[in-house]
Amino acid sequence: MTFYPTDKLALFIDGANLYSAAKGLGLDIDYRKLLEEFRKRGVLIRAYYYTALVEDQDYSPIRPLVDWLDYNAFAW
Repeated sequence: MTFYPTDKLALFIDGANLYSAAKGLGLDIDYRKLLEEFRKRGVLIRAYYYTALVEDQDYSPIRPLVDWLDYNAFAW
């Protein structure tokens, strides 16, 4: 696929499936590098990470990741 510097891009991530697949394969995803790669290929308008969080739960293993993503330019 050809990208041009003026192409407008949006990144949509199915968080639950990506998290499960990466965990099952023993992979760590560097979300900062993922953003950088999309920014190299065009104008990244927005990056979305879709997941579900249970609000009344004291601890969720996905919570630290969601907090980091929120702080680092991902919307969820």
